Amino acid sequence: MQAAGLTVTAVLTAKLLERYAKEQAMLLSLLLGISLTAAAILALTPVLNRADTLLAGAGLNPEQTAVIGKALGICCVTELAAGVCQDAGESALKTAAVLFGRAALLLLALPLIDPLMTLIGELLA
Repeated sequence: MQAAGLTVTAVLTAKLLERYAKEQAMLLSLLLGISLTAAAILALTPVLNRADTLLAGAGLNPEQTAVIGKALGICCVTELAAGVCQDAGESALKTAAVLFGRAALLLLALPLIDPLMTLIGELLA
């Protein structure tokens, strides 16, 4: 509830500030977005720890479960960057941010694909 109140207050402040200083209004929105993302990650820490425990119990090693957390972080940062670009009216930069996020996810998944391909090769042989 506090996050919702802070968000509404910041949005109203940014809209009022936008009339006089558009850059500062966008900076306020960016700072709030970063703060709320960090707060959400901190609030989700127990859930992420429990998910890590469950995944480890399923036989995944810590390196594989770390990939899931990193992917979540990449998605959050990419979404935030895309939203800021959209608010600034920069649709080309928004598209570039989303493309970069997708490429980062693919690069992150590469170490997971190698053991999978090895397993598939063993099953087919």
